Amino acid sequence: MRGRGYKVLAAWVMLLSLLFGGVASAATVVQQTSSYVFVDVKTTYWANEAIQSMANQGIITGNPDGSFKPEAAITREQLAKLITLTFGLDLVSDGTQTFSDVTPSSWSYKYVETAKEYLTGYFPAKGKPFFDPQANATREDVAVALVRAMGLDTDNVDADSVLGYKFSDYEDVTPQLANEVAVAVDKKLIQGFPDGTFRPNSAINRASVATLLYRVLKSSYTTATQDVKLDVQVPQQVSDKTVKVTGKVNADAKVYINDEEVENTDGAFAEAYDLDGGEKTYEFVFKAVLPNGRSKTVTKQVTYQTSGPKLTVQAPETANQLTVKITGKVTDSGDNDPEVTINDESAYVAYNGEFSEELTLKEGLNKIVVTAVNKYDKKAVVEKQIMVSLGGPVLTLDLIPETSSSKTITLSGKATDKNDSYPKIYLNDELVGSYGSFEKTVTLKEGDNVFTFKATNKLGKSSTVITKTINFSVGGPVLTLDLIPETSSSKTVTLSGKATDKNDSYPKIYLNDELVGSYGSFEKTVTLKEGANVFTFKATNSLGKSSPAVTKTITFNVGGPVLTLDQVPATSSSKSVTLSGTATDKNDSYPKIYVNDELVGSYGSFNKTVTLKEGENVFTFKATNNLGKSSEVITKTITFAVGGPELTLDYIPETTTSKQITLSGNAKDANDSYPKIYLNDELVGSYGSFSTSVTLKEGSNTFVFKVTNSFGKVTTIEKTVVYTPAPVKE
Repeated sequence: MRGRGYKVLAAWVMLLSLLFGGVASAATVVQQTSSYVFVDVKTTYWANEAIQSMANQGIITGNPDGSFKPEAAITREQLAKLITLTFGLDLVSDGTQTFSDVTPSSWSYKYVETAKEYLTGYFPAKGKPFFDPQANATREDVAVALVRAMGLDTDNVDADSVLGYKFSDYEDVTPQLANEVAVAVDKKLIQGFPDGTFRPNSAINRASVATLLYRVLKSSYTTATQDVKLDVQVPQQVSDKTVKVTGKVNADAKVYINDEEVENTDGAFAEAYDLDGGEKTYEFVFKAVLPNGRSKTVTKQVTYQTSGPKLTVQAPETANQLTVKITGKVTDSGDNDPEVTINDESAYVAYNGEFSEELTLKEGLNKIVVTAVNKYDKKAVVEKQIMVSLGGPVLTLDLIPETSSSKTITLSGKATDKNDSYPKIYLNDELVGSYGSFEKTVTLKEGDNVFTFKATNKLGKSSTVITKTINFSVGGPVLTLDLIPETSSSKTVTLSGKATDKNDSYPKIYLNDELVGSYGSFEKTVTLKEGANVFTFKATNSLGKSSPAVTKTITFNVGGPVLTLDQVPATSSSKSVTLSGTATDKNDSYPKIYVNDELVGSYGSFNKTVTLKEGENVFTFKATNNLGKSSEVITKTITFAVGGPELTLDYIPETTTSKQITLSGNAKDANDSYPKIYLNDELVGSYGSFSTSVTLKEGSNTFVFKVTNSFGKVTTIEKTVVYTPAPVKE
């Protein structure tokens, strides 16, 4: 199995010893059945139930010779292991050594370190702590361990009243352990002897320890133990030589199958084994071991017995041809190459067991026998019957409409025949196809047109006759108009559209009974009259059929021009300003423009310079077209504010030692090209500039400059020059 060989286990399997020796190579006996039996523990023995239960849970085990030795004493280190397994404690993995006489190399080191909080150790005032692992465990040791492991309260017990009242040797109980011993007695975890003694320092035997731990597990005081979970699924009987076994265990358990460890993936395992030993019963022993050493074993048996081949056959029940394909598949768990025959003729079988054979049949009922035989001479037989009825071709027509508005139509289809690759096809008894298909264009007459179709093969068999009727209704053209507005502000509009006809490529189009298109389309520009304009459209074909008349109404609303003015200022400091703008009209390319009822533009635009009077100047604008329609009147007001001239003086010093200086400058005015300039009321410039020489008197000299324009507006500037003569040199 899986290349590791298969071993049938003996009635007893050697496992790890718990109580004696304590080494990994030591073994204990595990029976293949679900109950646990020791040769020296009879069913009538007082502790039999406890011993068997604890053994089945993997907490205690026996000796290699199949015995349990129930009356033998138990050591302190063995008690540490029992406490660890009973309460499901997690084994320590590292840490500092606590006791000088239990070293990390000792088999019991991990158990002593794990259970040290529950067992009595020895801590002398001087020297190192010790555990005395090989010493016999006492009744006092066990009582204390049970109370501590179960976490029972020891603060609210009166040891003197509990122990002193019951036991004559109460004083032999270690004083610092008296409360814990009292709780163990009070909770009936441990009892005294009939003579009224407790014997705290007496060794305790294996049967007593098993019984005490069994009572704890059955009591309501603890749920601390972690049960070993081992749920195995194995088929009882297989016909395939490969068997799959699966199971569920604790996620932290190690799993063994026939003493070989297998992978535990998150609490589940699955393995496949080859049953190479032939047809017989195979045995599998499963074991799960927790990290703390607790274990569980389950034994399962699988019987391998081959059967005959499995044969499946696919064949039609009926056929309409003389050849047919038979397919199928054969599988056999004990033979990879079984033989297959079809009507006693060998069939080729592929590597995967599939086969396919083509058979020649006769008309009528044909019996097919398929047989599969394996190397063990076991066989499977499947019988099939095929009824062969030779029929005519199968005729399939493409879509044929029930009605048509076209006078020609193309008919097509195909015929298939399993016994003739080229059946013939007839339309109204006329041969229209000799190679299994046809395509025929026919001309229809107005009204009903009846067509019959059939196909024949080389064996003289005919298909079912198919009859189709097409009603030809001659219709008029389809007239489609382009967008026609309901209203227009333009006196001309272009009308257009097209007409299509299945029986005439060039239908004629009429507008108000006037022919406007002879080739299936039209485009006509019409002039509108003011108000509603009605247009009727229709199209006719060569067969005299007309389209439905289409009527459209366009309402022509004559409007005035649209007048647009260029920027007109609200104020001006210049006495003249230029006004301009444009006028557009859908019905007049050259509308006239008026300013204050004066014609200023006859071609849709104007440019007019006007002279302003001081104050507000009002202008009205309008445009008219040749249809007598006017634009909206636009009114604009320009306020003319006359200002004074602008005088600019050249440099004039504030102080000088020269007696004569030249004064100069210029003036400009938006409304007067030649403003006059005065110096101390004397005219010094009439054309916008001046230059004059003046003689200064000693001290301050005041000069008043004044400029006036033709509107009488004045601008004045005053300057002072201080003349200080230069000192005369002697």
